[in-house]
Amino acid sequence: MSRRFRALVVHEHPEALGELAELVGGIGLAVDTARNATEALNRIRGRVTAPDKLPSPPHVIIASHRPPAFDAVGFLESTITLAPEALRIALVSSPDEAIELDHRPASAGTIMRFVARPSERSLLVTLLGESVKLLGLVEDQRDLVRRLAGEQQRLVRRETLLDVVVRERTSELEESYLKLKAANRQALFGLAEAIEAKDPYTKGHCGRVAAYCLVLAKESGYPDDGLETLEFGAFLHDIGKIGIRDSVLLKPGPLDDAEWAHMREHPVKGYEIASKIEMLKPIMSAVRNHHERWDGTGYPDKLVAEEIPMAARLVAIADAYDAMATDRPYKKALAPDECDAMLRKAAKKMYDPDLIEIFVSRKLGDLFRDEYGGGDDPVID
Repeated sequence: MSRRFRALVVHEHPEALGELAELVGGIGLAVDTARNATEALNRIRGRVTAPDKLPSPPHVIIASHRPPAFDAVGFLESTITLAPEALRIALVSSPDEAIELDHRPASAGTIMRFVARPSERSLLVTLLGESVKLLGLVEDQRDLVRRLAGEQQRLVRRETLLDVVVRERTSELEESYLKLKAANRQALFGLAEAIEAKDPYTKGHCGRVAAYCLVLAKESGYPDDGLETLEFGAFLHDIGKIGIRDSVLLKPGPLDDAEWAHMREHPVKGYEIASKIEMLKPIMSAVRNHHERWDGTGYPDKLVAEEIPMAARLVAIADAYDAMATDRPYKKALAPDECDAMLRKAAKKMYDPDLIEIFVSRKLGDLFRDEYGGGDDPVID
């Protein structure tokens, strides 16, 4: 495999460093290693100041957080100006470590916390694998832009170019665009699957929410040219849960008030993530506002009735139905008729009453009647 992307792994213990390097290298990344912050920063600075002689700065930086011996968070923060586009991961031994990550401002750059227990390594591989795909897509997009620019310049210079040649070139570029679009779609869905992997009880939830959204949208007359964007928004509506502490996200029981307050930050965290990725910008309303309520008591923006974007209203109903119809550690799934009754009861208070009537009267909840295997937040919080 061509190793066009680089990773820097930092760990103070040689044996653990070697194991991490082997794990990261196994997914196709070229790996550099360092045992302390000084050594690691010198490696990065060398590549920034001598780009013609050395490989580019790392695309992924992984550091083991072992206070007080090594402050991985502080080290990763110091790399932001040297390698601004790099993915930064702090490896911790428990969800409570590196708690300062929960209080960092968004403007300080993203650092992901990952619990580095041996049993979690497959999830780390999954996360890095999806990151490599996204890095590849970014490079492919840049290559396509350069190709398009080159083609345009050549066409301008060659005004006598035959029409048949123009058509052939156009067809090739359209084919490239379609392939890139398909790759973008696959990468987005892969990202959603990586998010679900953090919580086994939500396995399949995003896919079911997307399916319910699409059938409800079609039944309610949603514009055909907006269905693909709506599907992305529904599939990634919970992307902000990346920023929720594992101790809250994975708690095997009801959350207390403080934990609920933290959990309710995920729409805003998701909005911040989507706003930084160009191809996610069209889905920001579904991510940010799928917990708004028809009566204005929802969050985070307290929108009322038709102020709530249509995409968010659709996602809210699909999300609620799947939450009620699936098992959680602290509740059993409701029967379809009970789910329908709960939705009707919550119409005009929590959900768009017209959309609820369409969903219930046309039995759209039967889509996954025999296939449930996960859940989400309770419908009433």
